[in-house]
Parts: sequence; C-alpha cells; structure tokens
Amino acid sequence: MQTKFDKVSSTLGNLKVEVSEADYKPSVEKKIREYAKTAQVKGFRPGHVPIPYIKNLYGKSILVDEVIRIASDAVNNVIKEEKLNIVGEPKPTEDSFQIDWHKQKDFTFEYTLGFASAFTVDVNSIPAITQYEIEPSEEQVQNSIEDLKKRFGVDKEPEVSAEGDIIFGKLSQESTEFFFQSGIPTDKVKADAKAQFIGLKKEDTIKFDIQSIFETARELGFATGKSDEEAEQLQGEFTFVVERISRVEPAELNQEFFDKVLGADKAKDEKEFVEQVRAIISENYNRESDFLFDFEVEKALLDSVTIELPEEFLKEYLLEVNQGKATAEDLEREFPAILRGIKLDFIRAEVAKDHEIKVEYNDVVEEVKSEIRGYFGGQAGFDGMEEFIDNMAKKQLDGTNKENTRKYFERAFGRKVLNFLKEKVQRNKESVSVEKFNELASASYKN
Repeated sequence: MQTKFDKVSSTLGNLKVEVSEADYKPSVEKKIREYAKTAQVKGFRPGHVPIPYIKNLYGKSILVDEVIRIASDAVNNVIKEEKLNIVGEPKPTEDSFQIDWHKQKDFTFEYTLGFASAFTVDVNSIPAITQYEIEPSEEQVQNSIEDLKKRFGVDKEPEVSAEGDIIFGKLSQESTEFFFQSGIPTDKVKADAKAQFIGLKKEDTIKFDIQSIFETARELGFATGKSDEEAEQLQGEFTFVVERISRVEPAELNQEFFDKVLGADKAKDEKEFVEQVRAIISENYNRESDFLFDFEVEKALLDSVTIELPEEFLKEYLLEVNQGKATAEDLEREFPAILRGIKLDFIRAEVAKDHEIKVEYNDVVEEVKSEIRGYFGGQAGFDGMEEFIDNMAKKQLDGTNKENTRKYFERAFGRKVLNFLKEKVQRNKESVSVEKFNELASASYKN
C-alpha cells in the first residue's frame, strides 16, 4: 500500500491511497476461512461449508469491507503522522469510489482533507483581564435574606403538598415497565399542570401525560433519570405514587438563624447580620462576574492564537451532515460561533497536551452534580438531597448512554482547562454596581 499526501494550502491537502491485491488478499482469505467455520448454510453441517462456496456467497462483500478498512486505516495513519488537526471528515473525490469490484485488483482512493493551520499557545502571553466586584443594592440584599430564610428554614414533611414543595415518589409506566424513584419540584412544573401536584398526600396516585409536566427536556430528564435526548422520546401516560413530601418553612430572624448562616457569634444583631450578608451577596453576585471573566479569558486566548480554518470546506461538510436540518442561511448566521467553538476546542486540546491536564471520572461526576444542584436551587441543601443528587448523577452517567457521558466529559474537560488558564492570567479588580456590570457584560458579549 502506498500513500501520498500533498498540502495545497495551510488548511487543505490532497491524499492519495493506493491499495494493491497484496495488501488485502491475506485478510480477505482469513475472513473467508472464518466465515466457513461459523456460517449456517442449508445443506451443510456447521463448520463444513466448502471455502469456494463461501467465497462465492460472501467473497465480494468481504473484499469491499477489507479494502475500505485498509484505506480508512491509511487515512487515519497519515492524519496521525502529519499531526493534522482535522476539520470535518476527509472528503473523497467524486470519482474516487467509482470502482468495478468484480474486475479491479488494485484500488486508488483520493481525498481532500481540511485541517487547522499550525499554531502554538503561549499561556503566559494572555494580557491582564479585569474582574469586576459587584456591589448589591438594598433590594437585592433584602431579597437574598428572604432566600436565606428559606434555605436555612426547617425541613418538614407536611401531610398535604403545596406549591414550592418537592414531592418524592415512584414514577412508572406499565406499558413500558419504566420505573424511577423520582423527585418532582412543584415550582418546576408547568403552570397548567401544577394543580395536579397541589393537595397531594402520602400514597396518593396521579396519572399524567409525561410530556405535559415540564417546560424543558432537561427538567423532565432530572425527574425521570434520563438524558435530555431520552427524555424527549418518552411518551404516553405515566403513574406517580407519592411517598414523601418535603417542605422548608422560612427561618425567623433571630440569633439561631444568624449562627446557622454565618457561624457562631459572627453577628450579634440584625444590623451586623445584614452587613455581613451584604458582603456574602456581593461575593455570590460575582458568579456572574466569574462567568464574564471566563468569557474574557477565552476571548483573550482566541485573540492571542492565530488559527486558520478551511471555511468553505467546513461549510460544505456541515451542510452535508445537517442536510434537512439546517439551511445555508442558518449556517451562515451561526458560522462565526461555529468557527469560534472549533478554534477554542483545538486550543484547549493543545493546552491540555502541553501542560498534561487530564480529566478524571470524579471530575465528570462533579460536573453532573453541579448541574443538578443548580436545577434544585436552594432546595439542594435539604437533608438527604446530596445522596439523591449523587444517585441522579450516576444515573446520568450510566455506561449504556455513551453520548451523555461524552457530553459531560467535554464540559469537565473544558472547565479543567479553563481553571488552569485562569491561574495564569493577571487580574485587575474593579468595583461596580449591578447595573454598571450588566452594561459592561452586555457590551462584552456582543463583541
């Protein structure tokens, strides 16, 4: 077998793969012998089918499979040897697969390869970035105190459910044998379906169309233990049997509450408590500041690294793989974001390789758990919720759903690389109001 790779530009190349009879004949003959040992052919005992007969029945399809496999392996080897950051998939030339499989002994395949141009990443060259410290308003302080009163309230199990409760129970569908120990937050249920979940008691049973309860597939996925894609496929009537109702009654503003929120004797009266909460709120608001900072780090990284991509090649590839799902106009509108994402993926991979950054299983689990905690909000702190969240996370990473696992792995990978980069970047801090921060963030995201 021979290969010839020619770069025609910094982002495109032509690859020719020549497969001779000597390359595929041994593996084809081996496959035919294996078929002869296992084939079930009428008139012959298993393992005693004559090889010429097998060759006549399956020889051509085995030949095609082996030649294509050898050619594909050759393409992958060239990509590896040339250290190409491939974009899309190798594209065969129009006449590359116009083959007479009955007559030809030797085969030639030609491909166009699209790839990113060569680049390097110097993490120490990223310029200083401003991180904003957000000062909350009085209204925001009071709203946060109300949230804290709920978060540090008393966890009770009322006899009858009300809005805001989480209802735990058995979710099942008899026709499909579906079963899941579910937790349904009533404040996540659609407005027109909420009445079904109000006034329920332990051991009550309700039935509903599974797609009528939640606004999004993500919320339905959490309630059913399914991925977003699997949740969208659920159909029909489901049964829910109430086992437990969980409710938090808001705490009172007293010393016990101050100690629970801040720690023993950190605030001796309401005034001290409010001031310390103000500082905590400012820190919490900085999650938005952190999000903007993350965005600016990635933006600065992209600006500091020059990567060319085969844009026309990529557009053709994306239109082909999304045929019927996206138009040329859709692609043109989304293309800048697509290019940004591809470049960022290449840069992350290079940073991870250069600095030996690896993702462990626990990183992926924590990524899922973080998402689930965000879904339940303040209720994630209820007694027993962490165990419930842990079980849900492991369910999401069920080994049978490789696509779901891959999605969370990529998120964990991106987060780990970003955290590494943030340690390398110099930060300039500036205090601003919430309103001013929103103005700055809006301008930054637009650019």
